[in-house]
Amino acid sequence: MENEVNKFEIFLLNRYMASELSGGLHLGKKARSVNDSFLIQKLTWHCMEEVRHAIVWQKLIKELNVPLKNIHDSEKDEYFFYLGEIKDTIDLLVFTHIFELRVPFHFSMHAKWTKNPKIKKVLEKLIPEEEPHLKWIREYLKQEIEKGNSRVKESIEKFSKIEKETYYHDLDNLGQMGNEGMGFIKMIRDNINDFENSKKWWEK
Repeated sequence: MENEVNKFEIFLLNRYMASELSGGLHLGKKARSVNDSFLIQKLTWHCMEEVRHAIVWQKLIKELNVPLKNIHDSEKDEYFFYLGEIKDTIDLLVFTHIFELRVPFHFSMHAKWTKNPKIKKVLEKLIPEEEPHLKWIREYLKQEIEKGNSRVKESIEKFSKIEKETYYHDLDNLGQMGNEGMGFIKMIRDNINDFENSKKWWEK
């Protein structure tokens, strides 16, 4: 059937939900540990946004009448495994920012690939909603760099490398899940250089 959701795409939807929820929980935890009023407000808002997105995915999963499952990134070749590498607020912001930078690209590929109009609609709704997340952290990190905080670029370099390595490894793992997702993986690989070669704001 044209609108049928296969096991591969069910896995992706559950993973998106789990990722949003995990990100929200970590941002909320940080909001409870900082004393800067600006960071308390922004981290709380960002936490709410991530949890709201998790609920969007949960509602879609329910609407599609497919299984809702908990998925945990616990292996060393998965990005969220490296939450343990976070040492301070700068690291958490960079960790979050680097991950979310790739989300619009990944979601746009999924939106082009999926045959289900409900999934496509949600993906296209969420893509522009990433920009406010990216913007506030980008501006905060820029200000820290201007103040002479050398930790920012060190953290960016570290987590950019980890994110790229884990994303590509993940593509390999997804490619081993069977034929259902091969078209999606191929679409990503065919277009990924556009993302990789795009100039990032910290690059001069």
